[in-house]
Amino acid sequence: MSNNADASQQSILVPELTPRYFAPGRRGAAITPPEVTLALITDEDRFNVEARRGKSAELIAAIAKAFGVSPIDRPVTVETDGVAFVGVGPARWHTISRGEGRAGRRVRLIEAARPLATVVDVSHGFVTFRLSGPKARDALAKLAHIDLDPASFAAGACAGAALHGVNVQLRRSPDGAAFECAAPRSFAASVYHALIRAADPYGLVVESLA
Repeated sequence: MSNNADASQQSILVPELTPRYFAPGRRGAAITPPEVTLALITDEDRFNVEARRGKSAELIAAIAKAFGVSPIDRPVTVETDGVAFVGVGPARWHTISRGEGRAGRRVRLIEAARPLATVVDVSHGFVTFRLSGPKARDALAKLAHIDLDPASFAAGACAGAALHGVNVQLRRSPDGAAFECAAPRSFAASVYHALIRAADPYGLVVESLA
């Protein structure tokens, strides 16, 4: 294959950070100010980190030494300085890194975790939407088969949930102000359209966060 062909093939394989279905702007009911904001997260690295058998405690200690926070071995998010550790199963976490400094955090994660865990970059597999605003929970409740009341789904909580017939990773931010929905990339367009239809009656702003 020629160099030109190589370059062409590589450009085809670069993932689209902003999918073609995504349409930022103001939409829905003419309510001022809009009561829901839906944001597409475009600057996210996501790693699946699974401790090797019997190494969970050592892995948590190694990550705590590298990042200053200890992942919790249950469906809860802890975060610090651009990185979050989300419990997604026994001795398994999604490590989510955003914004500037991602390359350095990637190196720190691999150096800390790889001797004790399997670390897989799953960034390409998910599209993450963030819902915020006073009616975000109401909009999400139309679609998610899970009790979103703060008493049941508190700040920092995480759960696998069916949303519009798609299994997603649903999280409440540690400050409780927003919900995040990580959808499999193949089904993200369906989830996106369901979310905007659910939020339209409250007045909706669609934007991207980089």
